[in-house]
Amino acid sequence: MKKLIALLMTLLLFVSCAAAEDVATATDTTEEADYVIALVNGEQLMNSTYTQVKNDYLTAYAQVGYDISDEAKKAYVEDLALTAAIQNLLVEQDMRAQGCYDFSEEIETWCTEQGQAAYESALKQVEETLNETLELGEDDADALSVYAAAYADLLGVTAQDYIDVYRTQYATMLYYAWLTQDCPVTAEEVQAEYDTRKASDDTVGDLTDDLYNEIAYDIYAERCKEKLNARIEVLSDEAEVTLY
Repeated sequence: MKKLIALLMTLLLFVSCAAAEDVATATDTTEEADYVIALVNGEQLMNSTYTQVKNDYLTAYAQVGYDISDEAKKAYVEDLALTAAIQNLLVEQDMRAQGCYDFSEEIETWCTEQGQAAYESALKQVEETLNETLELGEDDADALSVYAAAYADLLGVTAQDYIDVYRTQYATMLYYAWLTQDCPVTAEEVQAEYDTRKASDDTVGDLTDDLYNEIAYDIYAERCKEKLNARIEVLSDEAEVTLY
């Protein structure tokens, strides 16, 4: 067992060393660049947060053929990303203002349990992947567990990260419910949408419960999008933003 643990730790060290230069560079860059780029209603928007949004935007635009090697086009995308980062913070502030994060003890417990379970499931997947690769036996389970935990530490991933994801998802659900409280999806809307789909597509079957729920969800999702965009416009107009 001790030899196996030593082998797995050596493997982990190899992985760490292989990525050390990139990780160190990224860490140094983040630390050096992690400064305030804007004040949004008095709350700091950090460069590291903006950088995550910017990278996502650049990747998405590049995937659809946008030439981000062109400096002017790249700058345009980066401006869009900055606007999005500011809007994200405005929405986060609004969610807090509307009490979307004021969970009951029951919901907090649920988020914690779900996040912890998801974290443990992720560790288990690492163990299973390594076990399949090395074809180890059940007696080596403890060593695999040690390796998986060490690997998570290397990536900087904790159970709290998973818990926070569940908290954010639940708060977002409450926020959308607040945004659409004055315009719930009605049976008449679902029927009208079904009739439209049926008229344009002969393969559409009867309006079963599953199809009803699918159409209702589609209408709700579109309504959430419209309401969110409208809310962002209001928040943006009222916001006090100082760029640095």
